[in-house]
Amino acid sequence: MSLFIMLTLLVNFVIISRGFAALIPSDGKAGVYEDLKWTALLCCQMPLDQRVGSELSVTSGLLEHSSTERCQLLNASRPEPSSKLLTLSGNCLDILCMFEGEWSNLICSAKSHKAAVPAVNPQQLVLEMGVLSNATNHTTQCAGEDTATCSIPLHGNDATVSLSIGLSVNGTTALSPKLLINTHHLRTPDPPVNLHYNVTTEGEVIFRWSGTQPYSDTIRYEVRYSSNSSIHQWEMVKVRGHSWVALNELSSGIRYMVQVRCQNDLNYWSEWSQPFYFTLDVSYIPAEVFTTPGSNVTVYAVFHNRSWSASKAVWMLNGQVKIPESQYMVINERVSAVTLQATSPGFDSLMCCHPWGERFKCTIAYAKMYTEGRFNADISCQSKNSRVDTMTCEWNKSAWAEVRFLYRQYNSMCEDVLKMESIEDGEESLSSVKECPYGAGDHRECTLSDLSLFSCYKIWLEVEGGRGKVRSFPVYVAPIDYVKPSPPSDLEAITLPNKTLNVRWRRPLLPVYDMQYELRFIALRGMANMQWEVIGPFLEPQAEILLEKSCVQFKVEVRCKRLNGSGFWSDWSKSQPSVVYNRKAPEMGPDFWRIIQEDPVRNVTNVTLIFKSARAGDPNSCVEGMVIVHQVAGGAAWSNETSIVPFHSFQWRRETHTVTVMSRNSLGVSTWNSNITLSRRPKRRSVRSFSAGANASCVYLSWTLLSDQPRPQSFVIQWLDLNKDPEQNRSLTERMQWVRVQSAARDLSLCQRFYGSEEFTLYPVFVEGEGESVRCTATRGDPAAYMLLMIIAFLSIVLFITLMMSQNQMKKLMWKDIPNPNNCSWAKGMDFRQVN
Repeated sequence: MSLFIMLTLLVNFVIISRGFAALIPSDGKAGVYEDLKWTALLCCQMPLDQRVGSELSVTSGLLEHSSTERCQLLNASRPEPSSKLLTLSGNCLDILCMFEGEWSNLICSAKSHKAAVPAVNPQQLVLEMGVLSNATNHTTQCAGEDTATCSIPLHGNDATVSLSIGLSVNGTTALSPKLLINTHHLRTPDPPVNLHYNVTTEGEVIFRWSGTQPYSDTIRYEVRYSSNSSIHQWEMVKVRGHSWVALNELSSGIRYMVQVRCQNDLNYWSEWSQPFYFTLDVSYIPAEVFTTPGSNVTVYAVFHNRSWSASKAVWMLNGQVKIPESQYMVINERVSAVTLQATSPGFDSLMCCHPWGERFKCTIAYAKMYTEGRFNADISCQSKNSRVDTMTCEWNKSAWAEVRFLYRQYNSMCEDVLKMESIEDGEESLSSVKECPYGAGDHRECTLSDLSLFSCYKIWLEVEGGRGKVRSFPVYVAPIDYVKPSPPSDLEAITLPNKTLNVRWRRPLLPVYDMQYELRFIALRGMANMQWEVIGPFLEPQAEILLEKSCVQFKVEVRCKRLNGSGFWSDWSKSQPSVVYNRKAPEMGPDFWRIIQEDPVRNVTNVTLIFKSARAGDPNSCVEGMVIVHQVAGGAAWSNETSIVPFHSFQWRRETHTVTVMSRNSLGVSTWNSNITLSRRPKRRSVRSFSAGANASCVYLSWTLLSDQPRPQSFVIQWLDLNKDPEQNRSLTERMQWVRVQSAARDLSLCQRFYGSEEFTLYPVFVEGEGESVRCTATRGDPAAYMLLMIIAFLSIVLFITLMMSQNQMKKLMWKDIPNPNNCSWAKGMDFRQVN
């Protein structure tokens, strides 16, 4: 029996020893990483009899104790120890390590499987943990009987943690080998970052990313992409051994979302990366170019739209200037290139477009070209609204550039700063340079506040790219020299009877230096197509202006500027109408006539009053408006106040309706006024005849009255302007012409431009209303026919004179060729007068 027990013990010892020898790694690391945990099985061979030995103490380190027995690690298969194994080999411990919380602490625990033979003294476990790092030497210890748990802080960082375990049973101590735990394997890998893509000159799209793991074992990736942001239909691509993938099946004009995740050698997958969005239209190679003036630059454009052809590409500079086609190159069907010379420092954009009818279709993508040196940004600054501690600066730049607006303050005059910088000519100290508080970016304006009034500020722009920056020429400004004050206030204007416009105003409170002023005014009405008249400068906040006419109301505005030194004109003040000054009320009301139009649908009559332009009256009495008084049969009366208008309409519903129009101003209404009585009763016939004669420019009208009728108060002659100019598009009220004639007159000559056969209507006007009207038509020949007749008559006279002169000339020529008989020999001595 004893022999069988010895053989069994020997076999078990050999098996366990070979197992330990196979499972303990040579580098000291041990255990199994699984499900974000580190596990191991530690077995210690302990004696079965009681033996007196040293006790373990937590206060002292485990290395200070000498191990009387050996502990070995079983970490591959983690077998459950049988009672027979425990009886023969001793006690075993289950060891578990994992993260606690958000990767801030590592916690390890050891749980014992006790031997079958009970011990006289209780069992004691001691765990010691330490972080292996050059920066710290932090360790911790904990103890227990059947279970011991320890925790050590890691502050969220990866580390290698050492673990030592001591076991004391029946006074016998056993120490484990030093166990190493790599916390990197206890967490999922971080997702990849820096997702981006680039395009080759052959048109291939390469998508890239950067890994986040410090070890090279995260070499397996998955890439997913989708073109639908609401319902994701993912396309998956597996990648192994490199951090890029070719995505050549993407379509142009579609917005894609791409995500990447990685897997380490423990088969832990990371979370999906942050989504990366992009749209393929036109890609540029390179996307950014840094060059020097005079250098040649070549940029390639790849068309992802397969319907676009590189042979039809059109290159634009800064989105406005077309680059000559002689500078183009066609690489292949989808790739075009352009070569151009950088002329001046600054920033330029290059866009490759495609013909679209008579225009070009361009995408928002463009290549950036930075040319070294300083460029002119046309920076201008103003201190607005009298706040001299605030200054707004504007500049001109490419619409595609993203700029930084920088400035620096000097406690010196700008002239001294220029001299100082011309001597030093060094880089700006970053500590003294400030940037636009709101960021310039795509804007072209920046407002600086809390400025010193007399300090000098150096201001410039910087355009930054991925590999450098270009800078504008600086400007040097002092806020005191660039103030745009607030406009003057409390403006008062009076038109005086002596043809004077008197204006007063109040200057702005800030800035406090002396001001100069300019004033502009324009007539409110009665002067069509008039322009503002500007006068100045004035040194005092008041002005007197001589006018050509009195009783004219003007609209007045004022602005101001620094008197001595530089600065800007303020905005014009709010418009203020002048008050017309009167010494008495008007004496006479306006003359007027009426147009009557029937409205059978509503069974009413519309009456429109037409007013003559105000007559020049007393300069001490100006007309500011009118009062229209209505009175109907039965005594009912009402009135309307209006400004000076050319027309006024109302509805006539009663039989007898009297209208009186009076002129008014601030002191009262006129006393001598005209009126019209409208009546539906039969009208009195008083005109016997009415005739008209006309020539090319004038119409002559004459009439006679019946002898048995009273004489009217006046006559009104009315006609319609026949000008059919379509550009004027005048209404009937505007085309109606009329003139009032005194009661004693019996004829009238109208000389103006007429356009054909006008019909004239004569109205006799009595006290009780209008009399019966009469009509006549003034017919004139066509002026062109008269002109043609005169031309024919003139040509006939010229022809007659020409014929007469030609006949006399012919007689002279004919008789010149007949010889004189007195000069012939045979005719000498003959008297031709006696010849029969």
